[in-house]
Amino acid sequence: MTANRSSRMDYWRRRPPAAAGVVMALAAAAFAVVSIVHFGVDIPVGFTTISDSFPGAAPPEAIIAAVVAIGATTVLTRRTKSRGIALGTTSFALLGTVYGLNITLNSTRTGDVAYHLSILATLLIILGLLLVPGRSDAQPARDVRNDVRSSS
Repeated sequence: MTANRSSRMDYWRRRPPAAAGVVMALAAAAFAVVSIVHFGVDIPVGFTTISDSFPGAAPPEAIIAAVVAIGATTVLTRRTKSRGIALGTTSFALLGTVYGLNITLNSTRTGDVAYHLSILATLLIILGLLLVPGRSDAQPARDVRNDVRSSS
């Protein structure tokens, strides 16, 4: 029983991979940009303009952007308990995204549906990265350059 508890505690002490923090930062930026667009700001992109005023969705997406940014910051700055914080912030974003997708599926807003599906996939990737145990800081990676090879 103590070994199981010890391994569980070890899991939470292990810091998540930096890749999770980078993808979280990108997701936070995406939520922020979409929030700005929903507030009514048009964003020219090459030959087209992203324009989708939807004031009801702007504040929740801004909040999700801030929450995910906090999670990304804890992962990227290698804070203690960053795994738990990142899992919590990602779960919050997943719930908000599923709710938003549920609303947009019943509308003609195909751009919003595509956005929600892509950010949902991104959040699931982040969740997967966070659930992988990773290396413990207490056990450094083995240096294979010093391994002796047998010649047979």
